[in-house]
Amino acid sequence: MKTFSIRDTKEIRLNGRFDKNETNFPLMWSGASMELKAEASQLEVEIECRYTSMLPYLSFTVDGVRSQNFVPQKGKHWYPVFLGLSHAEHAVRIAKETQPFGGDWNAFISLCRIRTNGKLIPMEQPQMKIEFIGDSITSGEGCKGPVSFMEWVPMVFSSSDTYARLTADALKAQIHVISQSGWGVLGAWDNNPSGSIPRVYEKICGPMGAQGAQKDYDFSFHPDKIVIALGTNDSGAMNNAPYTDPETGIVYKLTDSEEDQKRLEDGALAFIHLLHEKNPHADLYWILFFDKGPVYEPISKAVQQARNEGIHIKFAVPLTLDGMTKQDMGSRAHPGLKAHQKISKALLKLLKE
Repeated sequence: MKTFSIRDTKEIRLNGRFDKNETNFPLMWSGASMELKAEASQLEVEIECRYTSMLPYLSFTVDGVRSQNFVPQKGKHWYPVFLGLSHAEHAVRIAKETQPFGGDWNAFISLCRIRTNGKLIPMEQPQMKIEFIGDSITSGEGCKGPVSFMEWVPMVFSSSDTYARLTADALKAQIHVISQSGWGVLGAWDNNPSGSIPRVYEKICGPMGAQGAQKDYDFSFHPDKIVIALGTNDSGAMNNAPYTDPETGIVYKLTDSEEDQKRLEDGALAFIHLLHEKNPHADLYWILFFDKGPVYEPISKAVQQARNEGIHIKFAVPLTLDGMTKQDMGSRAHPGLKAHQKISKALLKLLKE
């Protein structure tokens, strides 16, 4: 068996933001993954893991087959990825199925080394790079599991079944995902202003604390396209109770008033400016999953203003989830695999225009 460092082996592709001062490859955001091709009949991976209250799920996909979905043991251990296959070329993806959970601040999961009885083969270059920015739908919350299951736990997350992964595979694209359940443009579903994706976008991984997550990101990915799917939770905040900051006593409440509509428009436009500043060569696409509601107009206005300024951005509703059937649903009243497939089909049409 030959052993390879995951960080220092050119045949291994790493997908997702991480602190390059770390020794191994930390899997931070939802969908972060390692990919390789090996001509072998056996392959193992060494994984280091720590958690307290939220289980971090990984998946192994071999030649397109989701062979395992599991939580690694705490500590550092070796795990078989495949065994007993023909001694031929096999494609492997090891992915994080769950998002970072702020309630388990110091949790982490890292890929350290691989070992195999064969050799690694150079991978084909991706045809494009895409960054997906979103909330629970982009994180894959509820993507698997029965409609009746309503517990908010990591095991209902499945990054490998989201519209982001399906779209990337169809385009043979390399992707980064920046998403967090309940978060929005100005704040979270419960009016907590800390639940804002733009607020943490410049960090490696704002919702977690371990392995350099709070350091500034170097923006070395250079995506060709960026898909922003934010606004659902800003809309939800308008229908929820105010949030009172426990330290300052300040009360936050987003409404559908003209003043707050302008705040949302300005916040969306500021985020577009930030995305364009950090990724000047990327085409931007802001999508919504609902064609009605109080966030539609302010976000569409922000996109139009950015277009007037010369920024390459489109606004679209790739799928109206208002019409989602029970067969399309997953758990926790979220889209299931069939709904994500429909979103991906519509998004592919948009990206190919």
